[in-house]
Amino acid sequence: MKNFSTVFNFELKQFFGKKATKVIMAVYFIIAIGITFIPSIANSNFFKGDNNDNYSRSAYVVKDVSVQLADLKEAKKYDSKEALEKDIKDNKLDEGIVLTKDSYEYLSKQTIFSKGESEFKDAFGKNVEKFIYKQNGLDYEKVNNVKSRIPQPLTVNVSGDSDAQTQAVNIIVVYVLTFIVYMTVIQFGSVVATNVVKEKSNRAMELLVVTVSPRTLIVGKVLALSVGVLIQMGLIIGGLFAGLKINSSKYSDNLKHIIENMDLKVLGVGVVFALTGFVMFMFMYAAFASLVSKIEDVNGALTVPMLIFMGAFFVNYYIMSSTGDTKLAEILSYVPFTSYFVMFTRFAISHVSMNDLAVSYGILVGSTLIIALISVRVYRLATLRYGQKLNFFKLLFGK
Repeated sequence: MKNFSTVFNFELKQFFGKKATKVIMAVYFIIAIGITFIPSIANSNFFKGDNNDNYSRSAYVVKDVSVQLADLKEAKKYDSKEALEKDIKDNKLDEGIVLTKDSYEYLSKQTIFSKGESEFKDAFGKNVEKFIYKQNGLDYEKVNNVKSRIPQPLTVNVSGDSDAQTQAVNIIVVYVLTFIVYMTVIQFGSVVATNVVKEKSNRAMELLVVTVSPRTLIVGKVLALSVGVLIQMGLIIGGLFAGLKINSSKYSDNLKHIIENMDLKVLGVGVVFALTGFVMFMFMYAAFASLVSKIEDVNGALTVPMLIFMGAFFVNYYIMSSTGDTKLAEILSYVPFTSYFVMFTRFAISHVSMNDLAVSYGILVGSTLIIALISVRVYRLATLRYGQKLNFFKLLFGK
């Protein structure tokens, strides 16, 4: 236990002692916070030009309708929808309304960053309502007073599944977290593999195994890196939440809805599955890297774990596009080499019971322990063999 603690602390200090590590983590944190400023910057007058308080960047087209227009301030009148649409596309206007006998349209450039509300649209709409009420012999004020007293039903979802809007939010969470996991495994897998080969190539391994067993070395390396990953993911997620808290009041209604409907349980399940999958692959990276003695041979040695990981990554993106309800998705959510992606995705966008989730995670943990034992054996047999091409399966089965 003392030797393990020594290796773990050494690897952790070595990892965080590097200037590059500190710079990368600081950059990730700053980027995470910076991303949250994009929507508010996109909605600022700096990019949008003049403000539209007086509807100076709004316009309308009215044809074949004798509606009386009031409270439209500096809004411009156009003769055709085509001219109005062209000026909106050319950023000469922010918005426009086309009212004819057969249609009533609101024109604007809508994005996820766009403000959902429009004072101009509301003001124009009141004029249209008054016109319709007058045509039918109704008093606008009295009707609105009655409408405000009508109770509205509260929608309750009894299916157990997420509604469409919540699923959309969860899909965004899955995309973001899956990409973070992908980049993290590629980044740290390269680190652990390079460290193993360096120790082997400069014969430092011969000195290390005198006082520390190969099993302690590989376990200490992997768990130290796992702590590093946990801290890095914490910084990224923490940066995002900090930025959202600062900027959320300046966001559009669409973006506010995404933030308000974010399910922290989905995020928690994703982090737990991702971290376990990370540990499994770090053992594989270390074991396969120990088969070679030269830095230039590392990439070739890592072909198998890299193909497995990248295959799982791309299969998961296919499953996301099919809403996670296919038989393939169900099977792969119990396969340990894919479940850390697929079960998280199914949990986020489909209906998965807690029992299914527990079984999948239990298989993943059990498989990680088995792969750790296999990796320890291969690592132990390979670390002191130099100048020869080693085969993973021959070492594993003692041939």
